[in-house]
Order: sequence, then C-alpha cells, then structure tokens
Amino acid sequence: MKRLILCGLALASFCAWGQQEIDRNEILRDPEWKKIHDDYIPDAELIVTLRNQAPETRIEVYLGLWCSDSRDHVPVFLKILDAMDAPGLAVDLFEVGRKTAPGQKYYVEEKAVERVPTFIFYSGGEEKGRIVETPRLSILEDMLAILL
Repeated sequence: MKRLILCGLALASFCAWGQQEIDRNEILRDPEWKKIHDDYIPDAELIVTLRNQAPETRIEVYLGLWCSDSRDHVPVFLKILDAMDAPGLAVDLFEVGRKTAPGQKYYVEEKAVERVPTFIFYSGGEEKGRIVETPRLSILEDMLAILL
C-alpha cells in the first residue's frame, strides 16, 4: 500500500513537472515586463469587439519568466485584459521551467505546450485556438481571430 501511494505521488508530481500557477502581480514585478505592459495602448474598437466575445471564454497561458517571447507578449496580453474589463473571462497563468533534458519536447505534455508563451483559448469546454510563441499579427488581433 505504501508503495502504491508513493507511486501515485511520483506520477502526480511528474505530470505537473515544471509548471506552477503564477499571479499577474508576480509577472509584472519585473520592471522590464511592467514597462512593456504600461507602454502598450490597445486599439479601443478592437477591445470592445473582443469584450463582447469574452464572457464564455477561458484562457490558459503558459509562460517562462526567463523567455524573451514571454516578456514581449505576456505583458501586452495582460494590458488587453485590463482594457477589456471582462469579469466573466477566466484566465489561468502558469509559469514553466526551462526544459531540462535533451530531447524533452514539451514544457507541459498533457497540453502539448512545446513553446512559450502559449495561450490556449477555450469556449464551451472546447479548445478554440492557440497563440504559440509569437502572434501572427498581434496578440489582440490573433485573440479576435480565435474568438470570432
């Protein structure tokens, strides 16, 4: 029985390896990330359109505090959330550690998160789309494309 419990704990810790929930205030504690957040001014018309799509949306964000792409895009995403002021929008932020083994493909295997940042959008319990590492147009425009 003791071995079964230990195996279960080992498996649980393996599945959650390298990710932990992080608060937006922790992310913006870094002055460089905070400056990117504060300097970004989202398009007001696009924000209104996005706000109308947000009530049934849940977003998971996987980021690395060590990652330059995360630094460039996550503060912008947080500023978009601030501008949207959509209390029904659910957002979960997760920090991931660096890949530690040669050949390690995923940061979060069960979500197939291979690169960071990864923004996963859900609506009605189904994945609607992702922004992976670098947006195609911009974070705001890619969010609209996914949610419209």
